[in-house]
Amino acid sequence: MTQKPLTHADLVAALTDFLARELSDAQPIGARLKFAYPEGGAIYIDGSGDTNSVTADDMPADCTVTLTAAVHAAMLRFELSQSDAFRKGKMRVHGELAVALRLAPLLSHPFRLPEEAA
Repeated sequence: MTQKPLTHADLVAALTDFLARELSDAQPIGARLKFAYPEGGAIYIDGSGDTNSVTADDMPADCTVTLTAAVHAAMLRFELSQSDAFRKGKMRVHGELAVALRLAPLLSHPFRLPEEAA
């Protein structure tokens, strides 16, 4: 049985679902954070209220992190640190850097694609 190749849209959807699950019971980040992908699409985390809401919307944010979806997946797998990604030029941060730094401590499980988790 052959698996179809993972598309960019599939990866962004999987990342969005993962972050929504991980942040559903976490303390709100106290701001709005967006991950923008040069290949297209975005993940928007609104943690300015009582909960963290995660959507695939491209909305204005207090901090925008621009990186490829593959780099984001590697970071969420704990294979690439935020500082290494930034230092190697694999991501850019616009706005309040402190907002982006609030996310990592809230993630307790590494990202896995749905077929990897099975």
